[in-house]
Amino acid sequence: MQEESVYDPGKGERHSTQIISLLVGALLFILGLCGMLFSGFAGLHLSAPYSAIIAVAGALLFYCGYKNKGRDAFVCCLTFTIFFGLHAIAGWALGEPGVPRVGFDKPDPAWLVIIPNFHELGRNDHILNTVLSVVLFGGTVDWFRRNTEKGHRKERMSREFKEFREEHKRKPISNIPIQH
Repeated sequence: MQEESVYDPGKGERHSTQIISLLVGALLFILGLCGMLFSGFAGLHLSAPYSAIIAVAGALLFYCGYKNKGRDAFVCCLTFTIFFGLHAIAGWALGEPGVPRVGFDKPDPAWLVIIPNFHELGRNDHILNTVLSVVLFGGTVDWFRRNTEKGHRKERMSREFKEFREEHKRKPISNIPIQH
């Protein structure tokens, strides 16, 4: 007997992984476009080429979240969780005081230069990368929870319990014959 999938793409419903992918993708796309126009947008250090990379990442996340295939959204969320997570870890661990050459130009206490004049990160960038990686990680965990054996078993047990409860509803007391 083949088990039913937790998510039915034919219904057009979106699950959390896809919604997270859509929202983060839209945010990154807009951030990338703003970074191309204003290198110091929101106190970040966005060079034009790096902003283009962020916009492409956002478009890819948005597309994968828009498609009705949860696995694509999962792979995208996992990939960018790792990407932004590594940036956040490197920034917090290796950042030291310095003066930026890209974007927002005030001295930064957690400055990290990956590629000079192209990919430089400051404290605001580390905060953004941390938040993005945590949110995207939530999308990967949600997909994993829904599509592992434990998730299927939990959903199946819940469905079976509801069916059992419907079949065995108590009869109203007024319908029970009283013997004297």
